[in-house]
Amino acid sequence: MAAILAALQAPGAEAHFRTGKLGYRSTITGIEPRMPGLRFKILYGDDQVWLDNRSGKTVIIKGYSGEPYLRFSSGGIYVNIHSPAGYLNQDRYARVTVPKSARVKAKPDWQKLAGGDVWAWHDHRIHYMNPIPPPQIKAAPRKPHHVFDWTVPATENGKRFLIAGSLDYKPPPRKDFPYGLVISLATLIGVGLIGLFALRRVLIRSLK
Repeated sequence: MAAILAALQAPGAEAHFRTGKLGYRSTITGIEPRMPGLRFKILYGDDQVWLDNRSGKTVIIKGYSGEPYLRFSSGGIYVNIHSPAGYLNQDRYARVTVPKSARVKAKPDWQKLAGGDVWAWHDHRIHYMNPIPPPQIKAAPRKPHHVFDWTVPATENGKRFLIAGSLDYKPPPRKDFPYGLVISLATLIGVGLIGLFALRRVLIRSLK
């Protein structure tokens, strides 16, 4: 059981977020309907959904087929080890083997992950599920693009709501752009201008 829970822990930043550095950004556009006491944000560009549950109510995050996946309650944060989502999330592109015990229609088996109200999880719904860029980015990689809108379904004390967001692309800085050279040239130009102004003052004084 301990090994299963270790595998279901939220992946570290280095596990997934590198594509955020390639220009992908997910943002939350709204909670539908609004849920007071719940705070959400996206971590590492397009990698994880972060939730701080201060509502005092039980929040269930749904898995990819609508099954219960994560539970935020007064007793802490729990994961359903029968949800395929916890295993699929261990790889950016879900290239994993899901155990037979993890079935969408299986009765939830809740195992505690942590105490408190805050947890973050990787979610495939908020990022592009292919290492090859989508056609619009391949066609114009130096222009910004809207990739798609996304939703993550959840419930609060049984009441359904959606975390709604947008995945967008902004061209990252060119790696081959000589930023160091530009900074060095700017410094030299600045020093040169200071020298010219100093020489000008000396000449003016000598002519008086």
